[in-house]
Amino acid sequence: MLRKGLALRNPSEGEKNKDIVTRETLEEEHWMSARYPFSTVLLNGLSSSKLALVLVLLLILFSICGAVLPQEGMMDLSGFDLWQAAHPVLTGGLKPLGLFRVFRSWPFLATIFLLGVNTLTCTVLHLLREGGFSFLKGPRAIERVGFLLVHLSLMALFSGGFWSAAARSDGLIVLTEGQRGLLARHDGSFRLLRGRFRPERDGEFLVFLKKVHVEYERKRYPIAVTSNLEILSHGREAAEGEVKFNEPFTHDGLTFTQRETGFSPRLVIHYAGSGRLLLDSFVALKTFGKGGEREYRDFLPLPFLKQRVIITLYPSFSWDNGTVRKAGDEPDSPLLLIEMEDGSGRVVSHGQLPAGGRLALGEYSFLFAGLRRWAAFQVVQDPGYPIVMVSLWLGMGALVLRYLPDLGRWFREEPVRRGAHGERGKATRTMGWRHEKGIEVTLPPTA
Repeated sequence: MLRKGLALRNPSEGEKNKDIVTRETLEEEHWMSARYPFSTVLLNGLSSSKLALVLVLLLILFSICGAVLPQEGMMDLSGFDLWQAAHPVLTGGLKPLGLFRVFRSWPFLATIFLLGVNTLTCTVLHLLREGGFSFLKGPRAIERVGFLLVHLSLMALFSGGFWSAAARSDGLIVLTEGQRGLLARHDGSFRLLRGRFRPERDGEFLVFLKKVHVEYERKRYPIAVTSNLEILSHGREAAEGEVKFNEPFTHDGLTFTQRETGFSPRLVIHYAGSGRLLLDSFVALKTFGKGGEREYRDFLPLPFLKQRVIITLYPSFSWDNGTVRKAGDEPDSPLLLIEMEDGSGRVVSHGQLPAGGRLALGEYSFLFAGLRRWAAFQVVQDPGYPIVMVSLWLGMGALVLRYLPDLGRWFREEPVRRGAHGERGKATRTMGWRHEKGIEVTLPPTA
């Protein structure tokens, strides 16, 4: 006996046909399970939504590791090596897992590959259950095409992401004006990291930094930085171009993006007593931002120095009651402040060294022989990037096709049929849900 307020209706002819197709599909799947049990279990496992959830959680975990842990190729080598030296326990546990280059590690590649396979098997099984591509026909053809394109865009996204991680080359290259760097080197200031499936080829390119031009506002605030690069291949000039912030330079698939710039004073160090030469080189000082000001400072990691030596550059300076003050960032009158610290970090001796001058500190004699600029470039070659971009555009178009027909139904007011006792329901426009008085009950088909 039905309660008051229930409305009865018989199933339509389309619902009967859908019920028949569903029973036939279930019988076919049961036959396949009995005939090919291993294949069925494998397909069900690969298309499992639980597997997709686990893989997505793993991707989130890898992304957190890539954001928290220092990554090779994304920071300068000295800072990377110092971090590992300061955290020996973490380094020993995380390095075998490849978490310092997490987006090139085998676990990350396997996760993306399995996500692509999971999406592919889900799509194929859905097509088989719906009778193949014939389900794209009918009154809801646009929505179904959008559904199919969404899954195709996901498969393209995972394929492009896998190829990008497996065949990408990138690295951070630091060059001083007049310096040449071989991209294939893995020591010093050059390290070009390659994906798992990208072959190693030494001596591909020589990069020559010709000049760094910096424009200042009021001699203090840099407003434009331009680096002139020259690419040499087999000893000959292959290309020449300019790199600006947000305006990279591309050659043969390699993209050079400006990261930061600084100063490299040329230091000549001798023993004060014997005059024996110890060092004659440009030293790239780190650039530290402190509010709106910049500090150019670093220490000399030289094995022959018995004390810690810290170098600070004032590109332009002035005197304030016997104290050196920075006057600007444009190198009009550069000055070096050299400090020596003991084992406890206490400054035991210091001195100022103008350009072209000499200074004796302890056992050593320092000569400020010149000043140049250095520039850091992010070098990237990513063959999977075009595939990822195509998949994103395809996905946005697919979402429009999938949900555009629903917009009319979401905000269209539809009358509701009268119930069993003549009561008329009330239709609303709230996100497509019709709140009505009375419940419809579908009876099973009669014989």
